[in-house]
Amino acid sequence: MKQDERHAVPTRLVISTLIAASGLLWAIASAQADESLFGYSYGSEVLPKGIWEFEQWATWRTDKGNGTYNALDLKEELEYGVTDRFQTALYLNFQGMWTHDTGPVDDQGQFEIPNQSGVGFQGVSMEFKYALLSPYKDPVGLAFYLEPGYSRLNKITGVVGTEYEVEAKAILQKNFLDDQLVTVLNLTGEFEWERFPSDSPNELELKLELTGGVAYRFAPNWYAGLEARYQAIYPNMNLGNNAAWAFFAGPAIHYATKSWWATLTVLPQIVGNPTDPGRSSHLQLDEFETLEVRLKVGIYF
Repeated sequence: MKQDERHAVPTRLVISTLIAASGLLWAIASAQADESLFGYSYGSEVLPKGIWEFEQWATWRTDKGNGTYNALDLKEELEYGVTDRFQTALYLNFQGMWTHDTGPVDDQGQFEIPNQSGVGFQGVSMEFKYALLSPYKDPVGLAFYLEPGYSRLNKITGVVGTEYEVEAKAILQKNFLDDQLVTVLNLTGEFEWERFPSDSPNELELKLELTGGVAYRFAPNWYAGLEARYQAIYPNMNLGNNAAWAFFAGPAIHYATKSWWATLTVLPQIVGNPTDPGRSSHLQLDEFETLEVRLKVGIYF
């Protein structure tokens, strides 16, 4: 893989753009709306009508059990409350990878993940979210979410190619103790059509994911909790062929003011399958990593 193909967007330009955009939106932030208490799990609430929100996501994925593997997923999200029940959003996605002699080994004894270093433009996606029930007015909050997207870089290997995907999500939220304790549960199906590298055959893949979290407000503006995530991968959309699965769980911390909020989740992989005895006795490290850390910052305006 040629370096200039992967890094079509220079690293310095990407970083400068992110800093400038975040600084501008921070300066003009003034309105209050609902924030995300978890890094991976969604709540059923949506933005009020007419409110804009900018979110910066940064997800660090690390360790394939051998060599060096570090990936940084960056998402710049602009959300808008179309009505008090419906919101939409646009994502610009970037990916950084720093790898050396890591990942699974092919039949020729070569590492399937190429050695690389730098940041590249990954793709774009859109979000459509509709809140059917409110966790404040109804016995349980319920929302439905749809996210179509395009990617030009493979999430695991960084290889250049093409991927089209549609992510559908059912979101449940239940609050307790006068909203001091918040619980959420998400069921997600992600349908992918991909070709990595560009000259390889087309592949179809289904990912099923179950995420959930519990957060407790222990001080004004502060929530602490636990979050868990299970994901399974099915090649050719065949539910009878579970190629890989992994379970993650870890702490989440959240802080919010009237104009901005921030959430940090740390998710180590607890167990997965199939395993590679040469790299781990209990983790799935072909499709997943040993550890994921996600920071999300949201600014209202």
